[in-house]
Amino acid sequence: MNNHKKEKGDVMVEKGKLVKISYDGYVNEKLFDTTNEELAKKEGIYNPRMIYGPVTIVVGEEMLLPGLDEALLEMEVGEERELVLPPEKAFGKRDPSKVRVVPIKEFQKFNIRPVVGMPVNIDGNVGKVVSINSGRVLVDFNHEFAGKEVKYRLKLEEVVEEPEEIVKELVKMYIPSINTDDLKIKMTKKTVTINLPEVCSFMNNIQTIKMAIANEVIKRLGVDKVSFVETFEKKKEDN
Repeated sequence: MNNHKKEKGDVMVEKGKLVKISYDGYVNEKLFDTTNEELAKKEGIYNPRMIYGPVTIVVGEEMLLPGLDEALLEMEVGEERELVLPPEKAFGKRDPSKVRVVPIKEFQKFNIRPVVGMPVNIDGNVGKVVSINSGRVLVDFNHEFAGKEVKYRLKLEEVVEEPEEIVKELVKMYIPSINTDDLKIKMTKKTVTINLPEVCSFMNNIQTIKMAIANEVIKRLGVDKVSFVETFEKKKEDN
């Protein structure tokens, strides 16, 4: 691990910078989250719907746990740290007020039979059934790791600074499944044109996603206009 003290002249990551990071997260020495596909498989938490590999985030914009965000502001590219985060720098302290009784009739409205341990979503709040007794269901809406110390291995892989790479990584932030090699970007001093793969046209909320990408590109690159092009190609006929 590279945990040396910073000397005068070392380059720090600034708040608002676009960076790529890798990480492994542990609770009670058990892996619960990672960007490493092989490690996920080895530890039995592999999710085939997950996209593994370094992730792009904006430093200091609460896209990470507070303790990770703070650490990145002190790190250099290529540096790796092992961090032990107290609850207030991780998933927060347990809040007794988030453990609530929900009438069983609320579940019956949706033909759901509650079971202890079942994850539930009530009015947009995600919780877990703790107990069931006489028509009353006790649900804990605290994060499952609230009140717990967590350990992370965090590596700052790269600071994204080239304009075209910034555009590609911003697209990937909002469309994680996209292969950036499939993106075609044209840039001038005042305009950016993004050619999206055909499959993006059928995504849910694609217009909202494009608006969010455009706003980020304009903010970061200072351009006046962002355009999206969707190309549809003739399908090859089967012989």
